[in-house]
Amino acid sequence: MSKTNREANRAEWVERVAEFNRSGLSVPKWCAAQGVKDHQLRYWLKKLRSPAPARTTVQWMPLEYCEPEPALTVKMGPAVIEVRDGFDPQLLIAVVRTLSAL
Repeated sequence: MSKTNREANRAEWVERVAEFNRSGLSVPKWCAAQGVKDHQLRYWLKKLRSPAPARTTVQWMPLEYCEPEPALTVKMGPAVIEVRDGFDPQLLIAVVRTLSAL
């Protein structure tokens, strides 16, 4: 089917679907009255109801990878404490003392 024929066929079905929607009839009754097969009308109802799938474009984003900050790992029994730059020394002392007392 040529592009011109496809466009004419589509235009014809757009009008048929509009007529069906205005009729208020069921699919079988409208199709019988119009001499159209049920499956054809159902196909066009679905095709014309859902928009054509949009093409998705992929846009690549730059990736910035940063090495993880070095950390000091302190293991006390089952507890593991990871200490990074900027830690509060007083808090670390309090945590270690608490863990030692357990």
